[in-house]
Amino acid sequence: MRASIPAWAFFLGAIVFALSPYFGIPAWTLTLATLVSFTAISLVGLNLIYGLTGMLSLGHAAFFAWPVYLGAILYALGLPWLISIPLALVIAIALAGLLGLIFIRLPGMYFAIGSLGFAFVTEGLARAFPSLTGGASGLVLVSAIRLEPEYWYALSLIALAVSLLIYRRLTVGGSYRTLKLIRYDELSSEVLGINVARVKLRIFIIGSAYAAVSGVFMAFFVGIIVPESGGVNMSLEYLSMTVIGGAGFLFGPVLGAVLVQWLFAIAGAADEYELLIYGLAFFLVVLYAPQGLSGLIASWWRKAVRSRTASGPVHLTLNADIDDEVRPSPATRPPGTTCLEVSNISKRFGGLVAVSDVSLTVCHGQIVALLGPNGAGKSTLFNLISGIERPDTGKVSLQGHDLSNTPIFKRATKAGRSFQTPRLVPEMTVLQNVAMRLDNLSGSQHEAEINNTAYRQLIKYGLEKYANEPVHKVSIGSHKLIDVARASIGSPPLLLLDEPAVGLTEDEVSHLATMLNKLRSTGAAILLVEHNFEFVKSVADSVVVLDGGNVIAAGSVEDVMRSSKVQEAYFGALT
Repeated sequence: MRASIPAWAFFLGAIVFALSPYFGIPAWTLTLATLVSFTAISLVGLNLIYGLTGMLSLGHAAFFAWPVYLGAILYALGLPWLISIPLALVIAIALAGLLGLIFIRLPGMYFAIGSLGFAFVTEGLARAFPSLTGGASGLVLVSAIRLEPEYWYALSLIALAVSLLIYRRLTVGGSYRTLKLIRYDELSSEVLGINVARVKLRIFIIGSAYAAVSGVFMAFFVGIIVPESGGVNMSLEYLSMTVIGGAGFLFGPVLGAVLVQWLFAIAGAADEYELLIYGLAFFLVVLYAPQGLSGLIASWWRKAVRSRTASGPVHLTLNADIDDEVRPSPATRPPGTTCLEVSNISKRFGGLVAVSDVSLTVCHGQIVALLGPNGAGKSTLFNLISGIERPDTGKVSLQGHDLSNTPIFKRATKAGRSFQTPRLVPEMTVLQNVAMRLDNLSGSQHEAEINNTAYRQLIKYGLEKYANEPVHKVSIGSHKLIDVARASIGSPPLLLLDEPAVGLTEDEVSHLATMLNKLRSTGAAILLVEHNFEFVKSVADSVVVLDGGNVIAAGSVEDVMRSSKVQEAYFGALT
């Protein structure tokens, strides 16, 4: 695997950070270190939401303020702090869940705008009801907890350590791969079996809970909460610190909070220098550390490791021969029985008829090639079968089950799909990309078994030498094989392969044909789109030809190619 910073280095860094207020660093006092630690807790939550999952939240600070204001109101109504604060936290987290149900379904920038609006509302409410919130002057917590600075600092370190441990627990192995895939490609995530809406909602709630807990600690430490604490400016500051520290990295929030808050302290509260500090920090990050401080440190470490040791292949202990992978029993895939049945399916996009009254069947142990010129409706038909598009008429059945109301992610256990342009995560390794499909299948294995199975799959496709390489460093042709390897892992009954041989060398095409024949022998039903006619002749049992969204021919390869309609539609394309 890629060289990673060892645990002892993190442990040493944590000790240095804990002792840093006693090093005599200018402006780095015990109070500032405590403020930074409590702030970093909120940033850890934003790192989950944005850094890993890619939800650009511009209103994160609102959840910092809500439990404090709610707790103070409940306290004023007669509830003691020990009851009002936990109850306020529950209410704030429930509010995050309610807003999450709305926000996570908003595409791209609309999520950011929605969260931004919530920050405006939060700050506005805090200013509009001074009798409850203290208004613009802020709300003083008259019964705030009294602790010595050393105890507050110790508490902040413990709270930060717990928050990082929880973050680490949420972002290892399959969970990490799932979040990174969602960030990069939500459609591919659904096709691989991830319930994207549910995962994003869970992460949004957890990340908002981090902010809520951070707000409670911070408010009791300073003894006051002001409207700006939950507003837009503070939310943008949180985002800035996360990006500067390194979005998506474990210690990115801590590094970002330390650097920015220390620079503010050095500049003397930084009121008049705030824009200058942020502008300079962003300028330097964009130029020299696009992945933030954490990414820069990780890059330095990898270079140092590579200079001392040559990178080698992944070494995993295989617990079985590569051809002994557990497969469905023949009873579940009797050759010749119907696996996929498409019945009279049609799809229109406005006035364009993309697919018109198409019917086809793919049996277990059969490879059917779907041919046709560009624009014939092949990709649309694949999308209809995958659930990406819904048919206007007709239905799709898989192993006798009507898929009309089955969401995309629930079809993943029965159907694996590759794409015309492979939808891989470039920054993740080839092994990680292939393992992604296993993470969300029913009966998921332990991490070691998932990696083991994924590595065996790479061996089958001749890709093991790339296992520890990031995808963006692997040839484009190999991306096709990686995509097919991922689609077929876990032995799904149906395989949908969209132009799998495009970009492959002659030897790679031959190897792919061998692998598809092996899959067919296990009872897999394979429907493939391909323009390489020689490849189709070497693997396909039958062919269906589309033109203008209509089936113009179906049957054996030889019979179909003698069809005058096919020759007219495909003239010159197959020579």
